[in-house]
Amino acid sequence: MRNTPELLIPLLMIAVIGTLAWEFQVSLPLMASKVFHGGAASYGVMASVMGGGAVVGGLISAARSRPRARALCVAAIGWGIAILAAAVAPSFALELAALVFVGYGSITFNSLAKTTLQLAAKPEMRGRVMALWALAWLGSTPIGGPIVGWGGQAIGARWALVIGGVAALACGVLALPALTRLEPPPRPGYVPGARRPGPG
Repeated sequence: MRNTPELLIPLLMIAVIGTLAWEFQVSLPLMASKVFHGGAASYGVMASVMGGGAVVGGLISAARSRPRARALCVAAIGWGIAILAAAVAPSFALELAALVFVGYGSITFNSLAKTTLQLAAKPEMRGRVMALWALAWLGSTPIGGPIVGWGGQAIGARWALVIGGVAALACGVLALPALTRLEPPPRPGYVPGARRPGPG
C-alpha cells in the first residue's frame, strides 16, 4: 500500500472521511434537538430521508460501468457539498432535502472507494487491502465521534456537520490531481460500458 499511490491515496481519503464525515449518529441528533428543536421523531425522519437517498445512490452506483479513479474524488467533493448544505439549512424542510443528497453521496462514495481499491489491488493482495479498507472506514468512527461531538458541543450543533463536510470536500479537491495523473489513458476506440462483439 505504501508503495502504490493508486491504493494509498484512496485509503487515506477513506480514513479521513470515515473519521470526520461518517459520524451522523452524532451530528444528526444534535441538529434535530439543538437546531430544529425536535426530538426522537425529528431525528427518525432525518435518518429515514437520508436512508432513502442512500437507496437511490446504491441503485445508481450498481448500474455504473467500471468507474475511473478520479470519480472517487468527484464523489467526495459532491458529498462534502451536500453535508455543508445540510449544515447551513435554515429550515427543517430544506434540511430534509439536503439529507437526501447526503445519503446519496454517502453510498456513492462508499461504493466507489471499495471499487477503486479492489480494481487497483493485485488479486493475491485484494483480501488484505479490503481489510485495511474496513479498518479505515469502520474502525475510524470511534476516533472521530468524540471530535465531532466536541465540535458540536463547544462551537455549535451545525459545526458537527461542517467538520465532516469540509473534510470530504478537502480530500476530494486535494486528491483529484494525483488520481487523475495516475489513471491510464483510455484505449483507442474504447467506449465506456460498450460490450465486446460476440464470436461470429
